[in-house]
Amino acid sequence: MAPGWIVLVAILAFAHGSAAALDLSLPELGDPAARVLSSQEEARIGQQMMREIRREVALVDDPAINAYVRDLGTRIATATDMPGAAYRFFVVDDPRINAFAMPGGYVGVHSGLITASRNESELGAVIAHELAHVTQRHIARRVAATQGVNLRTTALVLAGLLIGSQNPQAGMAAATSGMASGIDSQLAYSRDHEREADRVGMRILARADLNPQGMPDFFQVLMDDSRYRSQPPAFLSTHPLTEARIADARAIARSIAPSEIFESPDHAFIRARARVLSAENPDEAVEAFAARVQSQPDRGNRYGLAYARIRAGDVDRARRLLDTLASEQPEHALLVLARAEAAMADNAPEAALAELNRGLSLFPDHPALTLTRVEVHLQSGRPDKALAITRTLSHQQPNAPEVWSLHARAASAAGDDDESALAMAQYYAVQGDTQAGLSQLKRLDPATATPNQMARARALRERWESRIAPDG
Repeated sequence: MAPGWIVLVAILAFAHGSAAALDLSLPELGDPAARVLSSQEEARIGQQMMREIRREVALVDDPAINAYVRDLGTRIATATDMPGAAYRFFVVDDPRINAFAMPGGYVGVHSGLITASRNESELGAVIAHELAHVTQRHIARRVAATQGVNLRTTALVLAGLLIGSQNPQAGMAAATSGMASGIDSQLAYSRDHEREADRVGMRILARADLNPQGMPDFFQVLMDDSRYRSQPPAFLSTHPLTEARIADARAIARSIAPSEIFESPDHAFIRARARVLSAENPDEAVEAFAARVQSQPDRGNRYGLAYARIRAGDVDRARRLLDTLASEQPEHALLVLARAEAAMADNAPEAALAELNRGLSLFPDHPALTLTRVEVHLQSGRPDKALAITRTLSHQQPNAPEVWSLHARAASAAGDDDESALAMAQYYAVQGDTQAGLSQLKRLDPATATPNQMARARALRERWESRIAPDG
């Protein structure tokens, strides 16, 4: 295999750097990449990779967690040097501590990263680091060093290697052993990129009014934790750390700290939800959070215990906990959500709707509250009301896969199979799988579809066919 391919595979599999000390004063690198790999070609590689990943890796479907990560990612992305770029944030259902970026602005966050972060700045630091890899075009720079790159083959190999980091058995089926060989010996090629991503990432974090100290703080937590494990956290396998690198990061963070730091109060509740959902079963989650509340009765742990009890069917005790939390801070969207979820678990859809409507009067268009209201309408046999809401949502949040999935369900329940097909086409397309989207468009029946639906299908078909990368 040609050396260029080894470098390309190594870098695009995100096997970042060596354990060399970090020089955060490293000057920014140039951008010869655009002369070889265009932004459109990067997007095509990312779409192909996302298609493969979606087939092999489980994604989190909790609307509150997805909305939070997407909002945080968008907040950080607007502080980059490419604020207008199209970014896609998604959450992988994996307890390991990791995150990754792909060509075209796709950024994956493990649920384990959410549960391991102690505050929003620590979680944001990792997202900012990965966004720096995208904005600095590190992927394109390595492709620029190769010749005769077949974009589709590149995407398939890279997706296989990335999937392998999430699911080794599936990943090795997707990546040939020949193309995957030699990666370990090529890690040094991404050393400068890793340094630049750390330094640029902390700048991004500060511009987003988050604490850049979150990066060295989280690095220190991971390093300390790895000393007591036989296998270090997944993040460290691709981002090796040294005490010198952490010390340098602390010095830089102090020099660029914003005058005011704002962290959303949602982080503690989202972290708790992710912990509950990652438990083997609800009873295990109740036991774990009961122990946490005994030792540290903060709001996040008490919320987690309430949410775990809802999922375990212990609704009355959950409500009492939520009432106490609400007395301390009555206006919090995720408390309203939990109270509605308790009502749903108690088979009381009207009470759930009352909670959600009250919450939406305080937090208009809150994604999790709105999506849950759709779920209540569907479960209580009111698909037309659900469909009316998802029609609006699909215009307001056109890049949210869960919105399109729910719109498809609502349309199907309301008997509009053509609208359901259009929605499923969009669901696949926003995740990068335009080929699956095109397949869904074939489900439309000209005999039953409205002129508007047929016109939308034609427009989508023309747009998506132009995005499909040629094989050569």
